[in-house]
Amino acid sequence: MWLTTAAIVAGCWLGVLWPLLVLAVVAAAGMWRCRALWLVWLIIGYGFGVWQLNIGLIKRLPADQDRAVVSLQGEVVDVPVTHREFRFGRWQWRQQILFLVWGSEEWPGKHQVVLNSYAPPVLLSAGDRVRLTAELKVPRGLYNRFGPDRSRSDLSAGIDARGTLKQISVEGNNRGIAAWREQLSYRVEERVSGSPLGQAVLPALIVGNRSGLEASLWQAFQVTGGAHLLAISGLHIAIVAGWFWWLGRVVFAPVLQALMPVLRRYSQQHLAWVPALLAATGYAALAGFSLPTVRALVMLIVVALAQWWRVPISLGRALALALLVVLMIMPLAALSESLWLSFGAVAFIAMLTRSHGSWRLIILLPVVMTMASAGLFHQWTPSAPLANLILVPLYTVLVIPAALLGALLDQTWLLQAAATGVELSVWVMTWLANQGIPSWLMLPSTVSGIVLMFGLMLLLMPFVPFPRRLLPFCLLPWLTQQPEPLASGEWSLTAFDVGQGLAVAIRTREHLLIYDAGPSWPGGSVAAQSISPWLSVTGQKVDRMLISHGDNDHAGGLVDLPSAVALFSGEPHRVPGSHFCRAGDRWSWDGVSFTVLWPRETGLKSNAASCVLHVDGPFGSVLLPGDIGVQQEYHLLGTLPSVDLLVLGHHGSQSSTSAALLRQLQPRFAIVSAGYRNRFNHPHPAVLGRLDSAGITVLRTDRDGMIVFRQGGADNGRLITKWRQAYARPWHGPAVWRLW
Repeated sequence: MWLTTAAIVAGCWLGVLWPLLVLAVVAAAGMWRCRALWLVWLIIGYGFGVWQLNIGLIKRLPADQDRAVVSLQGEVVDVPVTHREFRFGRWQWRQQILFLVWGSEEWPGKHQVVLNSYAPPVLLSAGDRVRLTAELKVPRGLYNRFGPDRSRSDLSAGIDARGTLKQISVEGNNRGIAAWREQLSYRVEERVSGSPLGQAVLPALIVGNRSGLEASLWQAFQVTGGAHLLAISGLHIAIVAGWFWWLGRVVFAPVLQALMPVLRRYSQQHLAWVPALLAATGYAALAGFSLPTVRALVMLIVVALAQWWRVPISLGRALALALLVVLMIMPLAALSESLWLSFGAVAFIAMLTRSHGSWRLIILLPVVMTMASAGLFHQWTPSAPLANLILVPLYTVLVIPAALLGALLDQTWLLQAAATGVELSVWVMTWLANQGIPSWLMLPSTVSGIVLMFGLMLLLMPFVPFPRRLLPFCLLPWLTQQPEPLASGEWSLTAFDVGQGLAVAIRTREHLLIYDAGPSWPGGSVAAQSISPWLSVTGQKVDRMLISHGDNDHAGGLVDLPSAVALFSGEPHRVPGSHFCRAGDRWSWDGVSFTVLWPRETGLKSNAASCVLHVDGPFGSVLLPGDIGVQQEYHLLGTLPSVDLLVLGHHGSQSSTSAALLRQLQPRFAIVSAGYRNRFNHPHPAVLGRLDSAGITVLRTDRDGMIVFRQGGADNGRLITKWRQAYARPWHGPAVWRLW
């Protein structure tokens, strides 16, 4: 089972056929000598994984339909996430809705899509049957060294497209389980109207509706390692199953055996599984049978059947069987980090219980999960052990049982008791979140994280024979994870993929400059997702930041970057804490000079006020013009030296990058930082035409992802890394049966 499971996972992640051919040849040769049936199962598992990967890719919106406006029929299959937000100068409603859609000739079949509806004429409800018109987009997302990979996460969740709802016509409501879940959520909110925190958290715990969770509240749960409490997962299913198993053991089983003597052939422990499984299945239905709940339910069923049939089954075999069943039902779940986090948690619990008591386990398990989440999600939660020591018992004993019983029995006092527990937990998390994370605590990279986890496992399991004096060597990959060293005079430029915005890091031998911080949105930013982990994993300290001007696409992520550094901007009144960057400002780092060329005076606004920075070293130079327009470019003509690399102004808009500027600079390379198929049509075809006529090689974050441009060395060589090419995965392109 483990071999077959591993083969399915490998097929889903790799998506290439050459391992299948190798296994077939080995199997054909081995079958002549012995019964190598395990090779046959490897072939079947790997082939199944590759096949399911391509099926999932084929179902996605075709690339030629990207940004197409399509008329469809559909049904709302989950509780819509509804927010009231300030947008374009006024408050309005926004809904994020999961639809099952069909009826398009250009995109036949049934598909799951996630659509955003801004200022809708009518708020949709779960179960609504609709006719709609939507602008659809391929699930692409950003692609940096660190940060979420939306293309992979959407593929694993079965989401075939995203987009914006244009028109909607409601034809009725199916009144299914999704509609019942939504009504239950609204009823819970009404019963605890006196507790805003209870209104936000209890619907998430009961039916998985997170509409009421504000960004600050969700961040508090994340920072303290309590986010898993809000996502209905294996922990919640286990709590409910455990409560009902105990009730079944004490009440249900004795009554049944008294009424039906034939059942006395089964022990009360066996009969207790009936209410436990029914309760777990009901809770999974409340959560919409989400992937984490299905995983937990499958594992419970495997263990229950083994005990019911009195079949001895080890934990390893039970885990393998449960994982195999989950992958047979939802094979692309293999691409989800949460799958491995939850199964890994169960495996660690089993191993730790062999040498540690239950109370110590409550502390040690969060330590292990903190290390795992740091490697998987690039987020430290040092307060997780203490937070979980308080929150897990609180939610197990009070919040979750009271919330579920109060919701199902419609008892206000139980819901208010659960809301009180939520308020206490938020107070604890707020206090812990304010303690902060030490700046010297680097995040582990993937490799160093795996080595750290291995060492931690050995440390926590004394029954494993291993010389403990060698465990400190497991720290070496983590302590030595540093970027490639640069010689004096060399520089390296990293252009992050931030969508429609700009964020650039320029590194010299001993120093680092951040130029612009990319966009932000309610509850997050690209800087928090990708730039901060990049700084932490590589152990780099920011020496200076230049925010070209105050627009959100350049300055939005500033709040999620280090604050105790020198900060300059062309619009200090719009960038809090910054000093005015004035033409003539100069400094030198490690043989590389930095010169501000614009603005020459105060009083300029928006794009025209952008800081223009020239970076020059013995091996090459680069110009970063921010969002200045042609008029500001003309003011600079005659003072600009030639450069090797130009970061296009204003994301390649027609109002920048004049032919005169290109003749003056004569760059050999140009970088465009723009969103994929953005509504501004950046970079403009006229600008691309000028670059092509000048023989300039164009690098684009919308097509190439994160770009690393390094120039230096004895031969003045250039090393250019395009993330979508160098680290491309099968889900970053169309469905193709690849041999290699």
